[in-house]
Amino acid sequence: MHTASTTTVTTQTAAATPENSSDAHAFLRPPDNSGRNSRSSRTSRASRNSRSKTSLAMLLTSDEDASDDEHIALTPTNFSRSNTDASNTSSNDNSFLSRSSSTFTDPPFLQKTTKQIIKELCVEVMPALLVSVAGSICAGYILGSIQNNRAFDRIPAFFIMVPVLLNLKSNTELNMSTRMSTLANLGFFDSPKESLKAIRSNMLLLLLQSTAVGASVGLISTLLSLLPSSGSNTTPFFRQASLLMASAIGCAVIGSFLVGLLISFTIYVSRMYGVDPDNIGTPIASSFGDMSTLLILGFLTTFLIATQPPFPLLISLAFVALALLILHNVRNDEHTTQHLSKGWLPLVYAAATSSIAGLVVEKFADSYPAMPALVPVLNGIGGNIGTVFASRLSTSLHKRQAASSEHNLVLFILLIINIPIQIGFLALHRIFDPSLVVNVWFVFVYISATVIHGLAILSLAKFACKLLWSRGYDPDDCVNPFITGSGDMLGTIFLALVFLIT
Repeated sequence: MHTASTTTVTTQTAAATPENSSDAHAFLRPPDNSGRNSRSSRTSRASRNSRSKTSLAMLLTSDEDASDDEHIALTPTNFSRSNTDASNTSSNDNSFLSRSSSTFTDPPFLQKTTKQIIKELCVEVMPALLVSVAGSICAGYILGSIQNNRAFDRIPAFFIMVPVLLNLKSNTELNMSTRMSTLANLGFFDSPKESLKAIRSNMLLLLLQSTAVGASVGLISTLLSLLPSSGSNTTPFFRQASLLMASAIGCAVIGSFLVGLLISFTIYVSRMYGVDPDNIGTPIASSFGDMSTLLILGFLTTFLIATQPPFPLLISLAFVALALLILHNVRNDEHTTQHLSKGWLPLVYAAATSSIAGLVVEKFADSYPAMPALVPVLNGIGGNIGTVFASRLSTSLHKRQAASSEHNLVLFILLIINIPIQIGFLALHRIFDPSLVVNVWFVFVYISATVIHGLAILSLAKFACKLLWSRGYDPDDCVNPFITGSGDMLGTIFLALVFLIT
C-alpha cells in the first residue's frame, strides 16, 4: 500500500477488502496492544504524512508485512462516502465501510474556539438536561401511581424489580446512544443507506441485550422474593415466578424497542441539523427510558395478573425465542458482533452500586422524608453530564482527536451548567413540597455537594474512557454503567450528608 498525495485515498490491495480482512471495522475499535512496538514506526510515519497532506490518519502496513498483520487500520478523523462509491458497493458486503474501491473525502479539521464550545454546550446540553429533569420528575409520579395497582399488592417482589430493571435497562440504552453518536460523528449517518444499516444493527443488538437484562432481573427478583424481608403473599411460587419473568422481559424488550427508535430518530435528526449527538443523545435516552419503562411495567403487570397461569410463561418463552433469532443476526453482523460479549461486567457493577444507593435511601428516608424526592434529580443530572462527557470523549478517541485542553474546558462548562439547573429544581420543589426546609445554609451545602458529585463523575468519566481505550476496550460498551452506578452511590451518600449537616 502507498500513501496518496491527495485527500482521496483508494485502497486497492486484496488484504484490505472485507472478504479477506478479518476486521472490517478496525478503525472503530480501540488499539490492539499486541504488536504495538512493531507498528510504532509505521504509525509515526503515517501520522507525519497525514499532518502535512491531509487530516486523514492512516495506520499503514507494508505489503511484505500484510500477511503477518491481520488488521489494516484505516482511521478517519472525519469522512463522508461519495455517492459513486456507495452505488458500487457489493450487495453481499455487510460492513458499513467497504475498503474495496472506497473513496473518502476529508475536509480540513477546524479546531473549535473556546467561545464556540461554550455556545455549543449551553445551547445543546442545557435544554437536554432540562428535559431529563422533567423526565425524572414524571418518572417519580408514575412510580408512585403504579405501586398501588393490584399486581404490586399481591406480589411485593415487584418493588424489588423496579430499581434493578430501571438501572440495567437504562444502561443498555445509554450504550446504544453513545455507539450511534460515535457512528454519526464518523460520518455513517451522512448516507441514508449507511444510516439505516447502523440503526438496524444497533436496534437488534439492543433488543438482544434487553432480553438478557429482563431475564436476569426476573430471576433476581424471583430469588429475592424468597427472603422473609421481601413481604408475605399467598401467590403460589410458580405463578409468582412466571409473572415476574414475563413482566421483566416484556417490559425490557418493549421499552427498549420504543426508546431505541427515539434514540435513532434523535441521532439522525441532530446530524441533519448540525447538532452534536454526543450532547443530547444520552440525556434524552435517560429521561424517556425511565418514563417508558414504568408506564409499560404498570400496564403489563395489570394485564398479566388477570391472566391464567400458562399465559405469562408462554409470553416469556416467546420473547426468548425471538431473542434467539436476533442472536443469529447479531452474530453474523460485522458491525455488532464485536459488541455482543462486551459490557456485561460493568452492568453488574452498576446494579450493585445502585443497590447500595437504595439501601442508603431506605435508611435515611424515615428521618428525612424530603430526601427521596431529591435523589433522582441530583443523581440524574450528575449522571447525564457524566455520560455526555463520556460520549464526547469516546468519539474523540475513535477519531484519534485527543485534545486535553478542549476536554478540560468541556468538563468545566458541564460542571457549571449543573449548578443553575440544581438551584432551579430546588426552588420548584420547594413550591410544591413545603415540607422541605430551604434556607441559605441548605442551598449552600446542597450546591456544594452537587459540585463535588459532578466533579467526581466527570473525572471518573475522563479517567475511565482513557483507561478502557488504552486496555483495548471500547468506551461505548463499558463506561456508562461505571458512571451511572458510581454516580447513584456517591450522589445518594452526599445527599444524606447534606441532610445530616443541615
